[in-house]
Amino acid sequence: MYIRRTVRAGKCRYLLRESYSQDGEWRHRDILDLWEDPGSYIEYPGGNGYYFKECLEKALSSSGVTYSEDELERVFLPYLPHHVRRVIQQFQGRGPSPCARRWRGVSDEELLRQQGGLHTFDKRRLHYLRCGRVDIGQLEGRSWKFLNVLLGKSRDEIEQTLENMESVLRPQEMKTYIFTAFHLQAHFSRHLLRNEPTALDPERVDEAFLSELCALNRDANFFRGTGQRDVDSLHPYLVKYLIHYFDHDFERMHWDGLLRDYLRSRQFRSRSVVPPTPVSQREACTVLGISEEECRQMSRKELVRLYRERVKKAHPDSGGDHEAFVRLRDAYESLLSRK
Repeated sequence: MYIRRTVRAGKCRYLLRESYSQDGEWRHRDILDLWEDPGSYIEYPGGNGYYFKECLEKALSSSGVTYSEDELERVFLPYLPHHVRRVIQQFQGRGPSPCARRWRGVSDEELLRQQGGLHTFDKRRLHYLRCGRVDIGQLEGRSWKFLNVLLGKSRDEIEQTLENMESVLRPQEMKTYIFTAFHLQAHFSRHLLRNEPTALDPERVDEAFLSELCALNRDANFFRGTGQRDVDSLHPYLVKYLIHYFDHDFERMHWDGLLRDYLRSRQFRSRSVVPPTPVSQREACTVLGISEEECRQMSRKELVRLYRERVKKAHPDSGGDHEAFVRLRDAYESLLSRK
């Protein structure tokens, strides 16, 4: 069982759902509409004690759901008061998680067979959420214990599981996370800095993202068990990634730090690394070909749009000059930090 958060008419609604296997596919079904507050189905007699309302247990029984008190507690744990949740988590931390207990003793061969049914998009998302790395390496061909949390779940439950994990990402991490999840670096396989999105042509990165997003939206394997759907419309599971991608910027690359690391690795001791000179607003505007007054009147999005137009010609991948590209990028970042 799990609780699925949905948005209807601008309001959050919660549904108690269950994943089940049928015809070799994992599907989901609704058990109970929890409306706007799952916590309203819990009673507190005093202290740290609590119990679930009778209507909840009746709904589970009438739906033929087999469950334990521990499972019900796990599902509703995020909706308990903080002081009660803290006490419960202290006891839960003393033993292995339900997922770890379920797959304990299973051979690597069997785990590999089970994990073979997971979609690569799910594997890449979970790897970044666990490790925070853009270069994910090779995930196929062997079993990974951290992927077990996705086994035995429907597409809907997997999305809710990952959505809960994504909620802890910092805003500046979100776009890099999407870059990695959709494996956009594969579109720049010959680029030395393919795993650093800020060093790539932004127009080409955008095109790669939209291409991969549309391809995933048409991927029947990704949507197994979800029933019929309109492939001409972006599925609600993917809409959030489209919004987050264009609402966030990539985290700025620390070029001076990379340069210091490069020189240190080559043991260039005779020269010291000179920190870059800050770009003044007047200089930055001149590089971008606008006046200071035009810059002041520009919104953040207009500045981003202007930079993308300029950098498309200046980028080395398009035959531009490397030094001009660096000056343009520094000028843009200087103005963007003032917005």
